[in-house]
Amino acid sequence: MRKLPRGFNKLEKQRIKETLQQEGRVLFSRFGLKKTSIMELAKASGISPGSFYSFYHSKEELFFEIVEQEEESIKKEFMSVDLSQAEDTKQTMKDLLLQTFHTIENNALLKNLLFDRNYESMVSKLPPEKLDSHFKKDAASVDLILTKWKQSGVIRPIDSDTLAGLLRALFTMSLHKKEIGEDVYPETIAMLIEFMVDGLVVKED
Repeated sequence: MRKLPRGFNKLEKQRIKETLQQEGRVLFSRFGLKKTSIMELAKASGISPGSFYSFYHSKEELFFEIVEQEEESIKKEFMSVDLSQAEDTKQTMKDLLLQTFHTIENNALLKNLLFDRNYESMVSKLPPEKLDSHFKKDAASVDLILTKWKQSGVIRPIDSDTLAGLLRALFTMSLHKKEIGEDVYPETIAMLIEFMVDGLVVKED
């Protein structure tokens, strides 16, 4: 990794990195990953293009870090719902999944990640250790969700990998809107969530 240019103290490094993330979020949301250049990111953050590489190996790495922040925010909101306290467990879970689905679908950064092969492009530019760390955090998050749901006694026995697969299948359905049919898409998603929750939640007395 290139050395930081002289003159950047610890506080400046932190400020520049935060600015890169803030400006990156704006530019990536507006123009997408492919159409946003390192020169534009650097200019918006008040540094030279060469200095950009002192903070990130590539624009894909910056994009990935911003996406991780978006995902963490969504996970935090998802985990804040206590199903054990719900009067109607099934309806609460359906509402939670539908709200999370719409949040992901309407997030410009996450939408950009999924379309135009941006995911493959991004992954190919990331250090293996960063990807490995991300996948471990994802697995830990699913385990936490599953443990919380199991402890509340609201769902049937299911392993973490299967639950992760179900959630991934649901949250990537927006990629197939045209194949599903745009006219029936909203109702299809709602019914899919309904069937999914009916299969997960323990029958209530």
